[in-house]
Amino acid sequence: MSTLAGIDTQKNNKGEITHVTIDVKKHSVFVKPLLEKIKIVEKSKFEKDCEGAITIEEARKRSLAYIEKIWKK
Repeated sequence: MSTLAGIDTQKNNKGEITHVTIDVKKHSVFVKPLLEKIKIVEKSKFEKDCEGAITIEEARKRSLAYIEKIWKK
């Protein structure tokens, strides 16, 4: 198997991989979601807030509904 920068493996006497060390800074795109899923790394407050935010389409619908409501008055 080819080696990747930032990833090291340790093998036992049988040649089986038992440990993997990954440089999180180099491979954060792939590793961070896994670490968050298994609750090792928590998402920042900003990331949590963004997940709870509305989409652009929802914001547009709400804005137009509000404008129509005011316009009718």
